[in-house]
Amino acid sequence: MTDQAVPASSASTVTTRSPVLELAGVSKRYPGPPAVDALRDVTLSVHPGEMVAISGPSGSGKSTLLNILGLLDTPTSGTHLLAGKPTNGLRERELTRLRASSIGFVFQSFHLVPYLDSVRNVALPLIHQGRPRRARRDLAVAALASVGLGHRLYARPTTMSGGEQQRVAIARAIVHEPALLLCDEPTGNLDSTNTDTVLRLLRGLVVADRAVVVVTHDARVEQSADRVIRVVDGRAS
Repeated sequence: MTDQAVPASSASTVTTRSPVLELAGVSKRYPGPPAVDALRDVTLSVHPGEMVAISGPSGSGKSTLLNILGLLDTPTSGTHLLAGKPTNGLRERELTRLRASSIGFVFQSFHLVPYLDSVRNVALPLIHQGRPRRARRDLAVAALASVGLGHRLYARPTTMSGGEQQRVAIARAIVHEPALLLCDEPTGNLDSTNTDTVLRLLRGLVVADRAVVVVTHDARVEQSADRVIRVVDGRAS
C-alpha cells in the first residue's frame, strides 16, 4: 500500500529528487509459536526535503517499521533501498557502516551517556567514522550551537532539563550530516513548551538533502509533518 499525504501547518516544499528511502512489499514475521506478522506488504518512499509522521495504535507495527527503515532489523520479505541501493543481504558490518554514515536516530528516552558532557555525547557517532579528536570536538560544538545549546557544551545530562537533553540527542543525531533522520516518539517525555521547541527544531532540519521521519502518538507532530503514514495491524496507508 502507498502512503497518503496530510497537509502540514508549516510544510516544506518536497523536492522531486529520488527517494532517500524506499520499501517495496516489505513484511516482517516473528516466529512463534504463535508467529506474529508485525508488518504486511508495506510499500512507501521518503524523499529529501520532507518530514513524514508515522502514527497508529500501540502494537500496530510502528516500531518494527522504524527499525526496518533504520536498518536495525531486516524484513522477512520485500526490498529496502537506501539512496536507491538495495540493502537486503548486506552483512552486519556493512549495515553498521550505512547507519553510521547515512542515518541519525532520536529516541524518546534520549539515550545520552550520563557521565559524558554534551560535547562528548554529541561526538560519539564520529568516533565510529574515525574522525580525529579535534574534528570531532569542532563538529560537536557546531551541532550543539545549531540546536541552541552553545552555552551548555560541558553540561552533563543529569544537570539538564528534558528538553535540553532531547536537543543534545538531536545534535548527536545530525552531527555526521545524515540524509535520513529517524525519530521515535521524540516528544513523548516532554511538556508542551519543550514539545513546541523540539518540533520547530525538527522542522528546521528538513532541508533539501535530508528527510525526517517521526513515529508519534502526538497530534501536534502529525500537524507539523508534510505527510502522515498510518499503520494498523502491520499495514501502512
